[in-house]
Amino acid sequence: MTIVDKSSLVEVVESLQTSAAASAALTPFTRPDEDIDNSLQSLSINEVKEAIDIAQHFHVVDSFDVPRLTYDYHRKAFTKVSEPPSLLASPREKGNMFCERLNIIRQRLLRNESFCASSAQMSDNDTYLKITPIKSLIGHDRGHFLLFGMLTQLEEGKIFLEDEDANIELDLSNCLYGEGLFTDNSFVIADGVYGEDHIFHVEEIGFPPPESREVTDSVFPHVDFTGLPQPLIENHILKLEETSHNDVFFVIVSDVWLDQPKVMNALRRMFEGYDSTKVPLAFILMGNFTKRPFSFSSNESAQYRDNFSILGDMIASFPTLATHSYFVFVPGMHDPWGGNTLPQPPIPDSFTSRIKQKVRKAIFTTNPCRIRYCTQDIVIFREDLLSRLWRNVLLNPQLGTVSEPEKHLIRTIIDQGHLSPLAMSARPIYWAYDHALRLYPLPQTLILADQCANYGATYGGTHCINPGSFPNSDFTWTTYFPASCTSEKW
Repeated sequence: MTIVDKSSLVEVVESLQTSAAASAALTPFTRPDEDIDNSLQSLSINEVKEAIDIAQHFHVVDSFDVPRLTYDYHRKAFTKVSEPPSLLASPREKGNMFCERLNIIRQRLLRNESFCASSAQMSDNDTYLKITPIKSLIGHDRGHFLLFGMLTQLEEGKIFLEDEDANIELDLSNCLYGEGLFTDNSFVIADGVYGEDHIFHVEEIGFPPPESREVTDSVFPHVDFTGLPQPLIENHILKLEETSHNDVFFVIVSDVWLDQPKVMNALRRMFEGYDSTKVPLAFILMGNFTKRPFSFSSNESAQYRDNFSILGDMIASFPTLATHSYFVFVPGMHDPWGGNTLPQPPIPDSFTSRIKQKVRKAIFTTNPCRIRYCTQDIVIFREDLLSRLWRNVLLNPQLGTVSEPEKHLIRTIIDQGHLSPLAMSARPIYWAYDHALRLYPLPQTLILADQCANYGATYGGTHCINPGSFPNSDFTWTTYFPASCTSEKW
């Protein structure tokens, strides 16, 4: 009995040959040999001059694959946690979560030149800012101190500052503060006087200064924060390729409502434009993927799945895009199985299997997620973060000095080194996966997809982007150019 006939074998062999030829062929993202030779003239004679396809150096890391690292304050080093994290973590994990946040911010703070005493400064206490532990205030009434800790509301209507050993009530009635959104569970530096009433009367309060990516990399050069395998190409060659590809870009779109005909028509026009001009390395498409929250009914599930199938057909009608561009899908809160807890898992395969068959490089990932492109780290987070933080501030934002709300948002997220510096009641987090929301080291680029207006701004060495809501902003989006770490609104 014949199990496989000859024609079937021939078809399989031809398919494999076609795939191999496609893999060997130059993609739109491979530079010509003469350009590579010109770029490598300054390198040593032993460097291998070969065509590098930077599309092979584009990797997506979901939140559940990010290595769980803990900072050992005494050893001054990061170590990997051997115990695998769990969604149903023990109560101990909640306390560890805040201790980890405090330790990571404190170690970078004490390395800052304003808070670090050099040998020449040891004899002069006024030349640097000294952080005092809260427990050391006992017996030092009327003393002037600088404290570091987490804002929290341990009693109704009262704000406390807490570190790993103690807490103290704050009087913020006459304090000065600048840019930022001060919320419950945010970490601050408070300057003031310890009163005889055992209340710390704050004169000035602010966020810890950020630490640049270059400094972090120099302090922890061998720590793997993403869990990706090391590239086979030397890092300086990858960096050269990254900066040489001035025409490589990503298209970033948020609120891709697939159930709205106007949105689908706008997407088609966008795909037509790029298919006829320059092919993006990646389309980053973010939810919500429906205008209304997903309700889990059988009819709505079928419609949701069909919406992605229609999108897959649309993309497949542009063969160049469907073959060469990555399509990264990041869910929103209204998408299936999203819930209200971070990190949010990818959209289930039952809804996306058809589009994956039609689009070669379709990737459905978590919210938030990370992209490693050559030597760059890019963090993507779909969240209406500005309004959520604004609703939960403990101090009214200083709009008189800084009128743009997005600047307050960017300052808060970068200084806190965390994507959700909020109380658990305002935005729940899986305690054992809090490390997936850290911004340490700072990424080169941070995409904060929000309902507020489109913006692109750089702070602390990180370029922050909000593409805005695609349907609510007259179908605008953002393109990001990694070679120059800049973005443009379209």
